[in-house]
Amino acid sequence: MRKNVKEIENVFHSHRFSIDSIIQNVMKKFKFRSICHQVGFKKQQGHSVTDIMTLLLLLPLILINSVNALYKSRYQNMTSMKKDTLYRLKNNECMPWRNLLLTIAKQFQKLVNPNKEVDAKAAFILDDTIDIRTGRKIEKISYVHDHVAGRKKSTLGFKNLTLGLFDGTSFIPLDFSLHAERALKQKHRKEQYTKERDPRSNGAKRKKECGVDKITSALTMLKRAVKHGFQAKYVLVDSWFPSKGFIF
Repeated sequence: MRKNVKEIENVFHSHRFSIDSIIQNVMKKFKFRSICHQVGFKKQQGHSVTDIMTLLLLLPLILINSVNALYKSRYQNMTSMKKDTLYRLKNNECMPWRNLLLTIAKQFQKLVNPNKEVDAKAAFILDDTIDIRTGRKIEKISYVHDHVAGRKKSTLGFKNLTLGLFDGTSFIPLDFSLHAERALKQKHRKEQYTKERDPRSNGAKRKKECGVDKITSALTMLKRAVKHGFQAKYVLVDSWFPSKGFIF
């Protein structure tokens, strides 16, 4: 991770750009403000979505892994935004995060592949990883199987199922879903955070999706990607994916 960040820092220094100005330039190239308006990703008042997203995108580049960590670090004075501003955007159940990611991916393809040519090596890639969390009070948290650590090893967190497209040159993130596995004991489930949501909201749909099996979710994401115009020659998955329901 640090090696990759060092490479990014070298680019910044060679171009004499600050990190945030580079992100802003990329956003202009992608027409990010227009995309946010197009998918309904907007706020009624206060700081603009573009300003907040610029700050959020900056965090991993300065090795900050959360909003809370930012405001406890030496970078806390880099913005006049209060941390509640960032939390409100992140916690807003109505924000169409999935549609935003898909639309940005489509814009990337328009920039690098305007003729929509499908490379002979183009492949949809599905993979799952463990999103480790601490604390049993997190909504829908569960013990998930860690197949890397061993058959009997379980970890508190979520399974993160990710769909991406390798277009022959670049890897483009398209979609993801979070999944729960082995439920906690009843007494711990009662302690978990819960929130009333409009069943039509994106947040409610994400919560419901957490209980869907990964094969079903994978097929749904693939169909959604194709519907949005993404194409590939192959689908690349781990050995546990293939099944009658998945292949046919």
